[in-house]
Amino acid sequence: MIANYVEALTKAAPPRVVALSSMGANRTSGHGVITALSLLEQGFRDLISPIAFMRAGGFFENILFGLQVAQGGTLPVFYNPTNRKSTMVATNDIGAEVATRLTGPAWSGQRSVEIGSMVTADEVAEQLGEVLKFDVKAFAIPRAGWAEALEQFGIPQGHTGPAEEMYDAVNAGWMDLGVEGTEHVAGTTSARDVFEAARNAARRKSGTDQA
Repeated sequence: MIANYVEALTKAAPPRVVALSSMGANRTSGHGVITALSLLEQGFRDLISPIAFMRAGGFFENILFGLQVAQGGTLPVFYNPTNRKSTMVATNDIGAEVATRLTGPAWSGQRSVEIGSMVTADEVAEQLGEVLKFDVKAFAIPRAGWAEALEQFGIPQGHTGPAEEMYDAVNAGWMDLGVEGTEHVAGTTSARDVFEAARNAARRKSGTDQA
């Protein structure tokens, strides 16, 4: 698939290219599902078009399940310890930055841009609680229970390894901000904003369905 992208972009030679990547894509191994984006960055290195690799942090949207499961006051997470900061971001912020790079001032060569802010799972749980109107505490899922938990999220049995390896890399600090040679764009949308927007959308949909 990457080879197809490279062939198409080489033929078209657009004035600029923005590739959605991930924190940790600067590494070449040991990061599970991020491996695909590491390979994408490597494959795009020889393009003649100016290119920006947008290395996003973990998506707040991936924690929207908390609106349902945290009703008992606990938000299960793969972040361990829950008070350690890691890079997170809202997808709206990613989209806005991509649009800015595509329509803003031109550049030459290649650049890598880190998108997100350092946030703890405890802070995310607290903001979820503010939306739900009761206290929510983050709970680090024990490492031995990751496979089962990921299967509950829909990953087929026996195929959870890459996701487990990714979260191991996150907890080891591989996804933190400050990789040498990168630019940084802080997130402006909080986890609270994401939870609130999703809850309001669900309420509107429920009202429409009832009507």
